Amino acid sequence: MKKILYLLTITLAIQLIFNNCGHIEPLPTASEAEQGDTSYVQIFPNWNKNKYNFNSPKDVLIGRDGYLFIADSANHRVVVIDQAGNEILEDEYGNNFQRLSEINFDTFGKIQPIRLGQDSKMNLLMVDGGNRIFAWNQHYNNTGINGVATKIAIRDDENNDIKYIHKIDSLIAYLNEGFSLLREETEFENNEKLIDSLLAPHIFFNGNDKQNILLDTYGDPRNTKITDLVAFGKDYNNGIYILDKRYNRIVKLRYIPQNLLRLGDSSIVINYKTIFDKVVTGQGTGAGFVMEPRSIDIDVSGNLYYTQTGGIYSCHGISAGTYRSIFIPGEDDILELDRFGSAWDVNFSKDGIIYIVDAKKNYVQTFNNNGKFLRNIGTILSADSTSDSSAVRTKIGNILDRPESIAVKDNIIYIADTGNDRIVRYQYVILSEQNLEDYKNYQD
Repeated sequence: MKKILYLLTITLAIQLIFNNCGHIEPLPTASEAEQGDTSYVQIFPNWNKNKYNFNSPKDVLIGRDGYLFIADSANHRVVVIDQAGNEILEDEYGNNFQRLSEINFDTFGKIQPIRLGQDSKMNLLMVDGGNRIFAWNQHYNNTGINGVATKIAIRDDENNDIKYIHKIDSLIAYLNEGFSLLREETEFENNEKLIDSLLAPHIFFNGNDKQNILLDTYGDPRNTKITDLVAFGKDYNNGIYILDKRYNRIVKLRYIPQNLLRLGDSSIVINYKTIFDKVVTGQGTGAGFVMEPRSIDIDVSGNLYYTQTGGIYSCHGISAGTYRSIFIPGEDDILELDRFGSAWDVNFSKDGIIYIVDAKKNYVQTFNNNGKFLRNIGTILSADSTSDSSAVRTKIGNILDRPESIAVKDNIIYIADTGNDRIVRYQYVILSEQNLEDYKNYQD
């Protein structure tokens, strides 16, 4: 079955070439191709402006349930698409994405989302380049919110004493000291205004909050310019990393509880917001420092990777915990000084391949987790797929125009081709023995 699937994939790719649809990279010669070789094949049709009315799509995020969220910036919205290319407003699982169709606040109007993230509680996180993070909770909108706790009942498990508290931060403290929440005794009210605000996109981090102004002693959060964010970890013991372009730094935010909610499925959850925690790394031009940051991501080990358009190096990796550079200048391809024109976004596949979008050179470069160059994606006349650094200096034709974001899932690559107002997709294909023979016959 796999052999047939691979053959069909290669056959499709060959047909596309005959139809002048293009290919990501030149086919290897018959003498070069071997079983186990790999290639990136463009998937058609492209998700373009004619069908989705995109206007400057700046980010693409693959959600935890497989839906794609696209920051359609100039249209002030987030578009939700399934992997078959269908735009989704509602589905059979209870999801309702209507509130993302136009992100508009009574106090300051419409926002233009430029970057997206998602945390373990299904908060879709959005930034617009200012000093705020916005959140829209997919789970809340799926199940609904029936009430907000006004009187919380807890029990001391050691002596069976029952207490009643009114503040959510007191609940957290008691739970950490061995108390249990008594769900049946806790009182909830239908606070329609608060519930509606939690179902709609709302502020999740606010640089104007007095608490953040007092905590942030390295800059003024009222003036921060958040260019990207990544939520990480399986729970709220970790937090969120953000890129602050104004002060050239990476900042860590931490979660703090806000409300105890009863959802439409009768489950009880804690609702959170985020506040300033600490500065992870600051301004500088060397490896591991920040200058004109653009994007940030995190791998399965907790290592941070970020791209920037200033400083000496365009893409950095810093280790989890120590936040020291994991790449070596002069040795690792990813730190070559002239490799990138404008490194705009970084993302990972589950096997650790690093993908970096170059918004100026209009293609994607890939590296292994040691920073060794693998190949280009999104080119017509690229050099071969070796790690030779001269590969990126070869004249390259463009398929993309000012790409700004990339997402990877199950060997499918999604690129926000911002200049062309579309999403372009590629598939990673491994050559089997059978389709390799057909591959060589085609070339001959």
